[in-house]
Amino acid sequence: MRQALVVDDHPIVRDAVRELLQNEFPSIVMKDSAGGEGIVHEICGSEWAFVVLDINFPKQNGIDVLKKVIARCPNIPIVMFSLFTDEQYAARALRAGAMAYISKDRSPQDLVEAVRGVLRGAPVRKVRKELRPILSDREVEVLTHFAKGMSRRDISKRLSISEKTVSTYKARLFHKLGLSTTVELIRYANDEGLIE
Repeated sequence: MRQALVVDDHPIVRDAVRELLQNEFPSIVMKDSAGGEGIVHEICGSEWAFVVLDINFPKQNGIDVLKKVIARCPNIPIVMFSLFTDEQYAARALRAGAMAYISKDRSPQDLVEAVRGVLRGAPVRKVRKELRPILSDREVEVLTHFAKGMSRRDISKRLSISEKTVSTYKARLFHKLGLSTTVELIRYANDEGLIE
């Protein structure tokens, strides 16, 4: 029988999510864990239909846990679950390998739908498309030009804006997408289909 794991350090949240998912997916045995130092081993030590993983733990970061899990057992679908509603957390989680990201302020049905999508094998790219609205049209334009290898000077000429303004847009892109290098911007643009 297939099984799934809910990982959250708050017992009430963990129990409620496990019960919700058990009712929605009766053919999958739902287990739970409070996390802790051995969580990567616990996740990778079994075959899970999916794992719902909190992003914030007292002594560790859920994104770091996610990266370790993806490195050791990349075939386990992870749904990140968080109090954070800021899109940059979603972007970071999806870039790190999560199949979906749901904030805890969403409805229980949203979590169920995310899990259904993961069980169907919904591609990360489809989920990532939902993040595009966080960027303005001009930011997408600047991102696309950087991704095509254009310099700051070339972009400023193409868009008839100053190089300083291009730098400001680049800084906004880094902040909104949770990135820190131009290479990461290019990879993101490629994943989003912005590079033809």
